[in-house]
Amino acid sequence: MRNVRRGLLTRSRIIDVLSRKASTIQQIAEEVGLSESAVRRHLKNMLAEGVVEKLRFKGRILWRLSGSGQLDLEEALS
Repeated sequence: MRNVRRGLLTRSRIIDVLSRKASTIQQIAEEVGLSESAVRRHLKNMLAEGVVEKLRFKGRILWRLSGSGQLDLEEALS
């Protein structure tokens, strides 16, 4: 059985990083303290759920919260 709670905590930490600025997988991994492959897996799932989006900027792939991801964050804070 997967540890769902741990996954939610990890996603919350990723969302916290992305709420401050768009970031690369490497930057997120360094701030969250996980491997790049683990961050990539979470971001892929979050992308499928519409929480994050990826964009190309100056030859790099950046990740940021999507519009719905930002709304979910604002609802959680209010």
